[in-house]
Parts: sequence; structure tokens; C-alpha cells
Amino acid sequence: MGIFSNPLGLRMSFKLTFPACHENRRTERNALLPAASLSLVGAARIVAAILAAVIFAAAWSTPAWARALGPVVSPVPGETADPVGTPTPLISPRLDKPVIPTNPTGADLGSLKWWSVCLACHGDKGQGLTDEWRQAAFQKDMNCWQAKCHGVRHPSEGFLLPRQVPPAIGPGTLRRFVTVADLQRYLKAKMPWWNPGSLGEDEAWQLTAFILRSDGRLPAGTELNISQASMLPAHLPVRPIQDELNWQMVLLGALGLAAVGLIGLRAWKRPDTSNGPVRSKRPSFFHHLHPLTIPLPQARWRYTLGTGGLAVFFCLVLVLTGILEMFFYIPTPEQAGPSIQIITYSVPFGMVVRGLHFWAAQALVVVAVIHLLRVVLTGAFTPPRRFNYLIGLGLLVVVLLLDFTGYVLRWDEGIHWALMVGTNLLKTIPLAGESLYGFVVGSGEPGLATLNRFYAWHIFGLTLILVLAVAWHIFRVRRDGGISAPPPAQRGDPRRITRNELVRREILAMVLASAGLILAATLLPAPIAPPISDPPVILAEEMRAPWFFLWIQQLLRRGDAFWMGVGLPLGLLGLLVLLPYAIKKLPEEQRGRWLPRAGRPAQLIAIGIVLLWLVLTLLEMRQ
Repeated sequence: MGIFSNPLGLRMSFKLTFPACHENRRTERNALLPAASLSLVGAARIVAAILAAVIFAAAWSTPAWARALGPVVSPVPGETADPVGTPTPLISPRLDKPVIPTNPTGADLGSLKWWSVCLACHGDKGQGLTDEWRQAAFQKDMNCWQAKCHGVRHPSEGFLLPRQVPPAIGPGTLRRFVTVADLQRYLKAKMPWWNPGSLGEDEAWQLTAFILRSDGRLPAGTELNISQASMLPAHLPVRPIQDELNWQMVLLGALGLAAVGLIGLRAWKRPDTSNGPVRSKRPSFFHHLHPLTIPLPQARWRYTLGTGGLAVFFCLVLVLTGILEMFFYIPTPEQAGPSIQIITYSVPFGMVVRGLHFWAAQALVVVAVIHLLRVVLTGAFTPPRRFNYLIGLGLLVVVLLLDFTGYVLRWDEGIHWALMVGTNLLKTIPLAGESLYGFVVGSGEPGLATLNRFYAWHIFGLTLILVLAVAWHIFRVRRDGGISAPPPAQRGDPRRITRNELVRREILAMVLASAGLILAATLLPAPIAPPISDPPVILAEEMRAPWFFLWIQQLLRRGDAFWMGVGLPLGLLGLLVLLPYAIKKLPEEQRGRWLPRAGRPAQLIAIGIVLLWLVLTLLEMRQ
């Protein structure tokens, strides 16, 4: 039995028989006739088989059959057409399984996962489900969604095939992802679309590495460092950052040694705490900014908490790192978001500089609130320090505005909600709402004018106010007699410390704060999101206000926009302004201590406002 199968699936069989040999020939006459008849029949069958094969070959080479078996390729002018004709293969070579090298990288293994899961819809080059790809890869089956297994009424084991699939590799395709970790989490949670979540952890990382390599972000032959995925960009060239991390660790070690040295200096050389006159050499400019001596009980950490000096230090960090960021930031809607990403991922040490700027800003808000609360709880807001308390309260408002304007300068999807809601709240103010909105936004809706105004206010207007107010605040501390303390005759401990010891303590606080900022910038990178786009790539329920305004976002869920978003916050601020007027003056013996009895009403109001802020913030974080 001989069997021949053609590409159409037709099966043609030819049974070839041959004459048998007779063992005994009885007579020559009797044997000759049967043998001759059998030979003629066998020969006829052989000729018929050969003739059928010739006819089939001729039919294959004719145009009619060629159209059935495969497309006719027209000869290119100047070239000789194949007289025999070569059939087009039924399976495109673009669908071939990728060849894996002997020592494959994660990206090489990811190419297998792309071939088995992503290739059909996203194309062999990540171009998406284009007409060219469907025609070249699937030919007559290019409209797969018309098939029964991929149609509207597909069986249970089938699925509905989409008609449009966006590209996954190429310019702008990874714009919605900021870091490599974002891309990997998306692939693991959402892909493949017909069975999301079926990819394993390692498979998602391998597929991520393949996409980055195909997009030109990961050099060929390079392994993706998974441990640094949250610090590597998804749509910018991946560059090694291990050296920068090593230098940051070296700096942390140096700061740690400095802190140990400052603590050891105090143990080796006890500070002068005499209550007599202090003689010292001519002070430097930095020492001259401090009083000659201050009372020892009021100089302890448990009384001051170090918040005033830390607030000034964080302001200095913000100014320095902000100047460095200005060299690369571009304040236009098209370039603001990408320039932030370039600062973070492409500029050497840009991630740590931006991290220091971000965490110093958050720490400044926390320290300023604690400092204000400490002033109220120790009674240091009453005359003669009432005016300086009001300056400090104004400084807190300026710090919040600086933090908010800097937050908006990211100009990415993460700030979209805060920008839209924050500016629209201005419209709810009676009489002056529209004018204020136009003054802040600069046009009918947030855009180029808005970004330029926020940028100008952030780096010039508010910063200038902050610098002048801080200088005035420090001057008033000296003018009002220094830190609040009882009169010398009523002090239980008359000892004082010199400015040298005060400076040593401040330097120790700055060293520890610097180490904390560097550690936070290294382990917790500053938040960043894809640039603002239409439609947004972040869901509305994922958009939030900055953490220090989350309490207002929670209030907006509970009532009228004006009363909850404008009226109530201004009312709480007004209560804080009235505190020093509600309590005229503390008795001298109650100064310089925690929770003086005469200031209880103010203490309860301040604690209540802070607790309300914290509770509403926590409620919003749980939404």
C-alpha cells in the first residue's frame, strides 16, 4: 500500500501488484498463457499509476490549482519566474518558535513566553494586531473573530478575540508605566487578557525583561536586576545604579561615625553648665546666631524636641536640592512629567537628590506641626511671644502651600485629582470665587499658564516669603528673651549651657536627620506617576490628594464642597489664630514647662484640631 498526502489533505492510494512465480511448471504451454496474462495486468496497473502521478503534477503547476494550494507570486520585473512554481508554506516563518541560546538570560526565556502567549495578538515585533501582521501570519484565517471558537457564540473552551490590540513594543508604548516593577505587576495581574493572573512570578519577570530588551531599554545579554526594579525606569534606558547606591551607603556610614563622634565628644568633655558668667573666644558667624547661654532645663530634648532647629535644617535641604532640580526641570505640560523622570532615572544621583527634596518637604510639615503643638502645650504662645506665634502659624500655612505647589509641579497622573479639585474649590467661594480661580489657574482650565504660575510661586513667591518669615521668626525668638523659661529666682535648676554645647546638639540633630533623609530616599523612592494624559491611565478611585490634605478629601465626601473644603479648614485656622488672644498671659511660675494649668483651654483646642486631622486622614487612607 503506497500513500501520498497532498497539502489539501487529499489522500490518494495506489495498490501495486506483481505476478507471482509458479514453483512447478507442468507444461510450457499451460504455464505461458497465465504468466502472460498476469504480466499484462500488472503492467497496465503500473502505467496507470505513473499516468495519475503525471496528471497530478501537471495540475499542481496550473494557475487554477495554484490558487487553491497557495497564492501565486507574480514575478518581479527583471527576474525570471519559476516555471515549476513554489507553493507558499501554510505556516508563516514569523510564527516560528524562537531559538534559545545555551546560557539564556531572563529576556531570552521571556521570548518563549511572548511566543506562546503574546505573539498572536501583539505581533512578532510588538506592533499590535495590525492588518499587515494578520495577513502575513494567518493569511486566510486573518479574521479570527469570525471563527466559531473566537466568535460571539464561542464554545466554553474558546474566547472572543478582540479586533484591535495596541502595540506593546515601540515608541511611547510603555508610557503608562514608570518603573520596571510597575510593568511587571501589570503583566502578572492583567495578562494574558483571556486568563489574567495565570502568569507566574518568574514568568512575569522574564516577559518584562523581553519587552524591555525589545524596546531598546535593556541591553542585549544583560540580566534585569529584580531587586532594583522599583528604581529602574520602564521607558528610559536602564542604567546601572549600584555604584550610586554604594556611595549612598558610604555617606550613611560617614554620618553614623560623625554622630558617634559628637556623642563621644559630650562624654569626653562635659559641657559647661555653671550659672556664672561665661567667657569664650570670639564666636564665628554660625555661633553668633545663637544666644550666649540658655537655661539647661529648657535646652533638653524632652522639652524642645529639637523641632525648631530641624525645621530650619529641612528648609536648607529643600533650597539646596531644589536648586539642583531646577537645572533639569522643564515647566511645560508636555515636558514637566518626562523631565521629572529624567531627573529621577537618568541624571547621576538624581534619584537621591529628588528623594531628599521630597522627604525633607514631608518631614518639614510634620516637624512644623509638632513645633506648633509644642509651643501651645508649653504656653509659649502668650505675650510677649504672641506675635512670634502668629508668624510661626503663618509659616505653617506657607509650608503647606509650598508642599502643594511642589506636588503639582510633578504634572503627572498622581496629582490630577488634587489639581482639579483644589482649584475648583476656589470657584465655590462666594463673590470672589471666579476671580481667585482665574488668578491661580490663569485660564479657563489647568494648563500651561497654571503650571507656570505654580512654578513661579513655588521657586520665587512662596520661597521668598518663607526665607523672610523664618529670619523674622528667629529674630523674634531672640528679641522676646529667647526660649520661654521661668524667671531666674523661680527656677529649680539655675544651670545654663553655652552656645558651643547648643551648636554641638544642633549639629548632632542635623547629622541624624541627614542620615534619616538619605535612608528614606534610598529605601522609599519619591512617588512618581505617568505624565498627565487624556484619557487618564490611572483610575479615578486611585487618585488622591497629598497626604497632608487627605483630611480635606475625607471632608468633601461628607458634605457641601464650600463648607467642607473651604469653610471648615479656615474656621480651624481661625481658632488657632485666636488662641493667644483667649489667654492673655501665663503666670511666670508656669512658664517653661509642659501643660501649664492656665493654658488648658488652648491645649484642648490644639490637641482636638490635631486629632481631627489625624482621624480624618486615617479614614481617607482606608477608603
